[in-house]
Parts: sequence; structure tokens; C-alpha cells
Amino acid sequence: MAESSNKRMKPSETLPEDLLEHIMSTYLPVQSLLTTRVLSKRFRETKVRSLDLDFSGIYSRRRRKVEVVGIIEKVFNQHKGSEIHRFVLLLNHIGVEDKIISWTNTCFGKNIKELVLDFSKSRKVMAIPIDFSAVESLQVLKLRWCKFEIPDSSPKGLKLLKTLSLMRTQVMVKTIDAIFNNCIHLESLELIECRMDGILSIRAQNHKKFKSLVVSFMPDLRHIRLDAPTLENYKYDGYVICVNILITNALKEANLYYTRIRRLYHQKSDLVDTLRFYTRLTVLATTTIFLEALTKRYVGEGRLENPPFKFENLTEFKISFITPTFCTLFDIAELLKECPKLKQVVIDIQNFTFEPQMYFWEIHHKAQIQNTSNNNYLLKCLTDVKIIGYKGHWHELDIVEFFVKNAPSLKRLELQMPKNAKNDAHTPDVARIKLIKTIFSGVKVTEV
Repeated sequence: MAESSNKRMKPSETLPEDLLEHIMSTYLPVQSLLTTRVLSKRFRETKVRSLDLDFSGIYSRRRRKVEVVGIIEKVFNQHKGSEIHRFVLLLNHIGVEDKIISWTNTCFGKNIKELVLDFSKSRKVMAIPIDFSAVESLQVLKLRWCKFEIPDSSPKGLKLLKTLSLMRTQVMVKTIDAIFNNCIHLESLELIECRMDGILSIRAQNHKKFKSLVVSFMPDLRHIRLDAPTLENYKYDGYVICVNILITNALKEANLYYTRIRRLYHQKSDLVDTLRFYTRLTVLATTTIFLEALTKRYVGEGRLENPPFKFENLTEFKISFITPTFCTLFDIAELLKECPKLKQVVIDIQNFTFEPQMYFWEIHHKAQIQNTSNNNYLLKCLTDVKIIGYKGHWHELDIVEFFVKNAPSLKRLELQMPKNAKNDAHTPDVARIKLIKTIFSGVKVTEV
């Protein structure tokens, strides 16, 4: 502390030698330790006691598989620590299955807490003969292209598990039941591109910590049933299917990335039946398929239909336009007017372009939206708007103009224009842009 300010003291010069070596050998991630041993003569003989064995970045084009396997094998042979908290492996497993089993078993014997096995490079699921359910210390388990099984009753194993992520593996009904019967501290479950037929039923009514569920592209699913009173975050990516959520009091965030089913349009009634489960959300991200089911349409002899859904708590909303869709500013505005607390809006049109002529908008909706005496679309709390994929289309300017006129608390309006989409950009309507900026000068165009 008495040194002059222009002098800098290295921590390695002030710490005792044995303490410094203990810190280096134990708490540095293993790849950092290996680099230090190569570059520094002082630490060349430092023993390997690393708690974090993360080899996810070791596999590259510059390293052959045999070299990678040799490095990992050497680390495990030299590891002198009594514990390994984390093991992350990204590897083509074909031909080295025995070594992977040996490394994994070594971790199990050293109280492993987080295990990540990713065999996606082989494009083949590894049926690893290891009973994960017998491991008592595991808190995080992530398996990619790796078979996972758990018996119906496991008296010891996985009792501490908090996070389970499975990708590209077969998932059975009995497996899901066993997970929630045994993993009493489970907080997060991810099922990504897994094979499962029929119904996914989550019975977590007795769980107090289960907060997050991700179901991503499982095309053979037909129905999801959720009995999870503590569920806060729900992400679904795939075709529109039936969903039944028994209790939604805790549900705060949802990412519903719906894609088209094999026919051109989904069954609207299937989606409308699920909308009531999301009316208490504070954060919602979805696609135009959601809007198509929600907003009113002209039917029959000019009658209007409008499902009575309100989103009283919603503060953040993101909508991604996907092709094909008939959605316009009208559909966005109809949803937003039912969100009295809305503060942030993101509209993603990065992979979408509005039609040159939009007759339905021009005939039925334009006058209603642009009517200055119509206060139905007043967004009193809205402060931030972002449009991703802005290309200067005249209807994009309709959207911009709508927000600057109907959001009195607006602070930021950002238009993100893709750098590589200049050929798709429209000739700027200078007069209209100037008019918009006279209403709100904070419009900002950026290239990303």
C-alpha cells in the first residue's frame, strides 16, 4: 500500500509458493493450467488437481482426434486431486468408448457435480454402459447423443440433481416418471430433439424447486400435460400441439416458437385452447402463428370473432415473423392493446418480407389503426421498441409510425438493418421518415 502509484506488484510475487501452486493446480480450469505449464518454467512441474475438467474447446481442426484423446488421457492419469467438480467432453466417441467410460468412472469416484457429455460430432448415439442414477453427487447432467436410462426406483442416486438436459436420445414415459420420482431437487429439465411418442406428462406436483422446462423439436409429441405448480419458465419449439397446464400461478416467462405443421396452416382451435395458460405471463416470445390464433378475423357475413384474452401482467413481448403468414400491424396492435403494463417490444422480421401489395390491410385495417381519434391502441407504459431485420418496406414504416404515435412514454426505438441485406432494402421514403422523426426524434437505425 506504501508503494508509489506507478509501481505494480504481481500477485505471484506476494503469495507464498505453496499457496500459489495450490491455487494454480486446483482452481484454474484444466486447459488454462495446461497452457501455463507449457509457457512457464516455474509451473512446469505443477501437479494436476483441477476441479474443472472442461475439454469442450480442445477439439479443433488443428488437433487430430488421437491427439485430443492423448491429452485427456494424460490429464486423468496425472490427476492427483481428491475431487473433480466438473467434466465437460465434446468428442467423437467412436473407437474410444472404453476411455470415455474410464474417464467418467474416475469422475464418479471423485464426487463429480457437473457432467456434460456431447457426442454430436459422431452423429451417432452412444449407448454408454453407465448407471447415472447411482451417482449421488451429481447436480448437473447434460447428455448430447448419449443414451440415458434411470430405474423406476433409485434409493441414492440423483437425489441432488438440479439440472438435466437430454438431446437426441430416446425418452420413455417411464423415464420421465422416474426422473420426477427420484430427483426431488430438480430445478430445470431440457428435452431437445428427443424421440418420444404420444404424451409428455410432467408430474411435479410435489416438487418445490422445479422452475424451468424446455421442449424443443420433438415432432412425434401430440400432447403435453404439466402438473408443476412451481414452474416459472417454459420454452417450446415445434409444431402446434395440445397443452394442458394444471396450475399457472408461478408461470412468468414463455418462449413459444411455433412452426408450421405438415399442412400449410395449423388447427386454430388447438392453439386457442392453450392461450388461457399464458395470460399471467410477464415475458412472452412467440411467432406469428400465435397472433393468427389470437386476433380477430372477418368471418361469415362480416361478423368479427375475438377470443377474450388479456395479458394484464405482460411487460416484455417479442414476435418473430415466419413465412407464410397473413399477419400485419393490425395483428400486433390487437395483442398489444390487451397488455396495459407492456414496457418492451421486439419485432423480428429478419427472415421475412411483407408483400408489395397488402389488400386486406388496405381495405379493412389501415383506417382503423391510423385513426388519430381512436385511443384503443394507446400504450401508456411502453418505453422500448426494437425492430430486427428492418429493410425500409412501407409497412415497416407503418409499424414505426404506429409506435411513435401511440406510445407517449417511448424512450428508445431502434431499427436494426442487416448489413448483408442491402440488396433487399427498399428505397428510403425520405418524406415519411422525416415526418416520423418530427413526432419522435429518438428513432435510431443501426447496421448489424
